[in-house]
Amino acid sequence: MDDLIEQQQKRIYELECRVRELEEELMPSTVAIPLEWGLPRCEARIFAMLTTRDVVPKQTLHLALYGDRFDGHDYPPQLVESHMSKLRKRVAPFGVKITGKRFEGYRLHNRHRFISQAAAPSTNPKIKSSEEQSL
Repeated sequence: MDDLIEQQQKRIYELECRVRELEEELMPSTVAIPLEWGLPRCEARIFAMLTTRDVVPKQTLHLALYGDRFDGHDYPPQLVESHMSKLRKRVAPFGVKITGKRFEGYRLHNRHRFISQAAAPSTNPKIKSSEEQSL
């Protein structure tokens, strides 16, 4: 019985590590989000995700925001549109442009300028690195 418990604990640890890796892929902690933007957590997560690829589908953003919740299916997809609208308004004064294309997704223009060269944690305290989230 102890052997089974030990195997399960090892498997759980491996899966937790994999989840952290996938979260880092989707929303890298190396994204530099200036504090003066004042982004709430959801908007900061969306912004970080927009830096990961040229076009991010709305379904992918929805999954990134609510997929880790047991009641994730209770959050309507329109919430992504609402967060996106607020995010665009907050970052527009700083010269950041986010566009959307119907049936494709959202695009952050000049996205590479927001990715830090160093693998340091984000400058936004509202986005925690994978290690900080596991504590």
